[in-house]
Amino acid sequence: MGFTLTVGQLYSRTTRLQVGARSGAKGFLEKVFQAGKQIASYFTWGNLRGFLIGAALAQIPTLVFSLSNLWSMFTSAAIELYYFDWNIPDDRIDQQAKARWSAYGGILGGTAGNAIGFFACGIVPATSLFAFDERLAAYVLKEVSEEAFEELTFEIAYVIRLSLRNLARQTAGWMYKGARRWLKDPKNPIGGLLFGGRADDVREKWGASNSESWSFAQAVEERIEKIPSTFWQNFSEELIEEAIDACIEAGYVVANSIEGYYAQQKLGQSLTREAQRVVEVTPNRQNDAEKFVLAGPESEVRGQLTTVLTTHQMVEDRDIGQVIGQPLDEYIRARPLDGLRLQFNLYSLKTPPYSRRGTESLVRVTVTIADIERAKLDWDRLRQVCGGPNGYLWGRFKATARLDNGGSLKVYGGTPDEAEDRLRAFLTLSSAEIKTLSVTEEKKEAERLKNPKMFKDITRVYPGHVSIINRQRTLYLDRGSPSREGNYIDKRARFDLWRSVQPPDFEQRITELLRRADSADIASP
Repeated sequence: MGFTLTVGQLYSRTTRLQVGARSGAKGFLEKVFQAGKQIASYFTWGNLRGFLIGAALAQIPTLVFSLSNLWSMFTSAAIELYYFDWNIPDDRIDQQAKARWSAYGGILGGTAGNAIGFFACGIVPATSLFAFDERLAAYVLKEVSEEAFEELTFEIAYVIRLSLRNLARQTAGWMYKGARRWLKDPKNPIGGLLFGGRADDVREKWGASNSESWSFAQAVEERIEKIPSTFWQNFSEELIEEAIDACIEAGYVVANSIEGYYAQQKLGQSLTREAQRVVEVTPNRQNDAEKFVLAGPESEVRGQLTTVLTTHQMVEDRDIGQVIGQPLDEYIRARPLDGLRLQFNLYSLKTPPYSRRGTESLVRVTVTIADIERAKLDWDRLRQVCGGPNGYLWGRFKATARLDNGGSLKVYGGTPDEAEDRLRAFLTLSSAEIKTLSVTEEKKEAERLKNPKMFKDITRVYPGHVSIINRQRTLYLDRGSPSREGNYIDKRARFDLWRSVQPPDFEQRITELLRRADSADIASP
């Protein structure tokens, strides 16, 4: 059967016709015109004036109510007066003011150019997108506006501060010129009282165009240079400079300390007014004994709650300090590179948190077994070798087995039979065979009699968790940990044995743990 397709049936052609029928060129131009009107309504002089006034008013609190800024203004003024040329002519004061305002014109022009650039190349295109996609236009306009507001607020604040500084300097220069003319007036009796017999000479030379400059800094320097001893010249010069620098720095420390103190008091008052909350957090619902209690203002509790849960998640199924609790000779002596090891941790408490509760001391037992058979990594078997959910009696009797793989295994028990039975139970997971076996008792004599902590009282311990370590040898010298027989890589997985049910990812994690690396990376022993 034949198939006929016409041009009018194409999806692109039908879509194009629908768009033309719905909007057309006239509808598109109307949308662009509406977007332009919207831009014009947003950027009227009233809105721009409000923005500029708001940016200016936002700087007033930091200028007036900040002690550090007040100290900065005071020190800047003092340094200006210290280095100011008090014999400067009037025309030079006017020239300096003109030069400052000329430089200010460049800074003001840069700020205006930045604003025009953001408006012409950012705000206008973003607003024009309303004619095509309102959601896209709103998102782009939001991003561009935030960036423009951040940039322009900083620059406008700097322009305002610089204009105030130039205005203050020009006002101070104008007042200085007026005060000098008033004091130099022959009819003014105050000038005669101040200058005495030098009044005529001062009226003639003070502020003259050919007069030498004079400042407090120059007078101090000339006075130091007149000291006959070079030692005392250097001493005096460094004394004055360091004293000024230290005074300025100490003033900032005092101002910042006062501001910080009042900020802390204000924060404390706001926290005191908040509602006090007490929250009890149970990270694991299967273990009601492991709880965290947070108390304090609501805002503080909210912040600490996230930190507590994050920290608990990070350390929940991980060992902190794998070496702690291992037999010293087993750790120092060279061990087989390849193979599986199990590290059991048992506690005198059934469930975490494993910490001392009241007067009851915490007993922690660590048993490490090497050469584990992979087929015996079963959840129920791992729990049963530890005595199952009821654990076993731990105490002063030590069963020691020397194994055919060169290692040894030590297990403590409350009775000789308990120690031996538990040792044999642990060895059912290993392919190693017993060569010799002995059971000894630790007597409560000598040091154990003096120090009760050295004596092992009979205590029932329960399975806590087990760490499965798969050690693989690598030929690459830049990988893994070095040893006398080459480099090795340890892959680890930890499982909580105190739980009553098998973790859902137990088999998956075991499979990943037993997976060997590339044959190029791993060498056979």
